[in-house]
Amino acid sequence: MMIGGVVAGHVVGLTILGLALAIDGPSAALTAALGFAAVVIFYSIGQALEVVASELEPFQGLSLVLVSYGVRVVGIAAGLWALLSLSSVAPHVSKGWLLLSVAGTVLAWVFGVVFVASRQRVPVYDHEYEPPSAG
Repeated sequence: MMIGGVVAGHVVGLTILGLALAIDGPSAALTAALGFAAVVIFYSIGQALEVVASELEPFQGLSLVLVSYGVRVVGIAAGLWALLSLSSVAPHVSKGWLLLSVAGTVLAWVFGVVFVASRQRVPVYDHEYEPPSAG
């Protein structure tokens, strides 16, 4: 499933980055690249940890995923805030391209994961059906 997210996220993210470069120049492209990179890092780490968590006991796995989510949100938000508020970077930030690259990459990543998951064929081995007894 992760491959679907990676591929779709990169296709849309890099397309937005190219549009930013073509329409508004290097500053817009750099801003779009920062948003795109933040989303790819966020989801890549998260899905890698979900693979690890699936091998743990349910409580431990859920705890790992939830704690990692909090750390990723705070870490990436703090990193972007620190980077985008630098006096040498702030004048070059294009908020519209940042929003578009983040939103577009997130939506594409989620679509890719759902698309691949909906086409997986997971065999289910149930016991043979026995109708309820009449009585």
